[in-house]
Amino acid sequence: MTFPEQWDDGTDPSTPAHQIHWYDDRTAIIRQALHTNFEGPFLYLLLGDERALLLDTGTGHAPLRPLIDELAGDRELVVAHTHSHGDHVGGDGEFDQVVGKTADDVAQYFGFADWPNGVVQFDLGGRVLDIVPIPGHHASHIATYDRNTRLLFSGDSLYPGRLYVFDWPSFRASVARLAEFVADGNPVEWILGAHIELTDQPGKDFEMGSDQHPGEHELQLRPDVLTELAEVLAEAGEEPVRIERKDFIVYPV
Repeated sequence: MTFPEQWDDGTDPSTPAHQIHWYDDRTAIIRQALHTNFEGPFLYLLLGDERALLLDTGTGHAPLRPLIDELAGDRELVVAHTHSHGDHVGGDGEFDQVVGKTADDVAQYFGFADWPNGVVQFDLGGRVLDIVPIPGHHASHIATYDRNTRLLFSGDSLYPGRLYVFDWPSFRASVARLAEFVADGNPVEWILGAHIELTDQPGKDFEMGSDQHPGEHELQLRPDVLTELAEVLAEAGEEPVRIERKDFIVYPV
């Protein structure tokens, strides 16, 4: 179970449109190359015995379906999103069936009775995932916890970069709820988000729109970063405020 020493930083336009790294034999981390779009989003393909879950489809600036078909094999493919901003749903049109983009769509598909409360289990066959609603960056945002690998997929709600907060009360409540979920007997090895926007210098970000990232922060975050985020949001109170830390920048919009 490993991570690459360095992701494609966008400086070489001849590199493939997607960089694939197998964390283990059933967990593919896919990065859309920065030279295809400055967002450089990360997508995740989780393989079970019967089904495969693709989290996000990128910006749509690079063909994705042939790659996913090759990696997923003959498993039933479920295409869902961490949330429904354009840089995470741009490739949806390549796929036949995709979970809807609204909070109601997501709640209905996964079976939430009282969104955004509760946690729902989603079985891929020999691999159970926990789906946790975490609106605040986007109304339909979810986190996905993999019991097998103890990976927590956090989308745009926590990653080494600018955490854009569109709904401050919801974001504070969601992060607190996610931290409580982890503390309540769901140990996390690594948190994996959907972007890298920080350099390897603590708290220093790349300029917005930068399509080259030499000297990036690592993608993976330790679980204590989630604890730190929950604590600083609790301390910040009810009024939105920018917060700069080593591994993230809270960025109210």
